[in-house]
Amino acid sequence: MSKPFIQHCFEILSHFSLRFQYRVADWIAFILCNTSNQLSRQVRANITLCFSNFDKTEQQHLYRESIRQTCYAMTELAAVWCWPVEKILERVTSIEVCEEFDRSTRGRIILAPHLGSWETLVIWLGKSCSAMIMYKRRKNKAVDSFVKEARARSGGNPVPTKQHGLRKLLIGLKEGGSLMILPDQQPARSKVKIGAEFFGVSAPTTTLVQNLSSKVDCDIFLASMKRSSPPGEFSLSIQPLEHERLAADEASSAQYMNDQIERLVRQSLDQYQWGYRRFSNNAYASVK
Repeated sequence: MSKPFIQHCFEILSHFSLRFQYRVADWIAFILCNTSNQLSRQVRANITLCFSNFDKTEQQHLYRESIRQTCYAMTELAAVWCWPVEKILERVTSIEVCEEFDRSTRGRIILAPHLGSWETLVIWLGKSCSAMIMYKRRKNKAVDSFVKEARARSGGNPVPTKQHGLRKLLIGLKEGGSLMILPDQQPARSKVKIGAEFFGVSAPTTTLVQNLSSKVDCDIFLASMKRSSPPGEFSLSIQPLEHERLAADEASSAQYMNDQIERLVRQSLDQYQWGYRRFSNNAYASVK
């Protein structure tokens, strides 16, 4: 199987430093901020919905910084996916991991919002605990193979979001394994979801976390890998969540999860991926 074009691009860019990769991202962000495109329109819509209390200057600042950080997340994949594992993990210079995570002897669910460099978090979790990573298969087989191998090379285990994949997750958790879930994107139409507020707006929210935690006696954590200063370094944070609240009824579980994610995101609003279509069509209709 020949290499996909995107792999060639990342491999070329990986010969340069992370700072250079971020400079490339700055150029891309300048273009995206000053043109009408899918990303800029989605970021603006989410900011308008979630931060109506911000004045125009504050909204515009968050708009530009969010797009810039989104471009950082894209170009830094050259390092995260192509550099040797140890070289990228050396960039994690601040680590705040709760004692509960280190002491855990049973299954662990790690909730990782789209905040900062979550792909670096995938590498760290693969190395530290051989975590299972949920992923959606790409239609292009060459691209799918590249992404899957890149994420698995530190020891992680990518698991597809299909029915047989979910069975594998349950078995893995019951056997004491670790699972990373990105819980803050709009579930597909075929997936079970429930409305729960996120930044004051009703958001279709996955019930997967509630489903798993109600079936398995496991520990649950909220994790992030933020970009820090100087550019090219990362800060890891892993904090405990309450299993009982996540294993409660679907509505209570989803709201508790969204509240905890929101609390974390508010610490670094610009590093959150506001380019995702997080809310319903009805919500977005109100900002047009």
